[in-house]
Amino acid sequence: MSSNFTVKRLCEQCGQVFEAKTTVTRFCSKLCNKRNHQQKIRNGKMASMDQVIKKVLDKGKPDLKGVEFLSVKATAALLGASDKIVYSLIRSGKLNAINLSKRKTIVARKDVDQLFALPEKTKEKTTRPNIEDCYHMGQAQAMFNISEKALFDIIKRNNISKVQEGKFTYVAKVDLDRIFTPII
Repeated sequence: MSSNFTVKRLCEQCGQVFEAKTTVTRFCSKLCNKRNHQQKIRNGKMASMDQVIKKVLDKGKPDLKGVEFLSVKATAALLGASDKIVYSLIRSGKLNAINLSKRKTIVARKDVDQLFALPEKTKEKTTRPNIEDCYHMGQAQAMFNISEKALFDIIKRNNISKVQEGKFTYVAKVDLDRIFTPII
């Protein structure tokens, strides 16, 4: 049914202004009408696929809020990291874990939470030994007849503190003498 008047309208598909012969016309042409219909069908299919994908992804995420012991995969999901990172944290000693068998490792939730706890500040300050009370690294190598790598390994293994003075490194005589004196 056409009328003698025209109304200026805005096309819902392309956004152009056009003259419509009725007040309910939404599109400027049959092509815009067809494109809008195809887009509506496409959006409906995409929405249904998005719902299916969301269900699958939500199903894979376990609720870890009340769990006391976690597997490595659950720990990785909780941290937002990979399994390899969790295993490296376990190897380095930053995260405590228990091997129940060759293929099952359990981590306590409190240990995971403890990763993010701030360390308490110690009130006692470490006193820096005087240079006169220290061996220069070269002196220690010559005195104890060991290689540089062996000396560094011993220092690292026994948690001996080193003192840096300029470009030279010193180690307390007391600590090295304690390690290298033979026990009788």
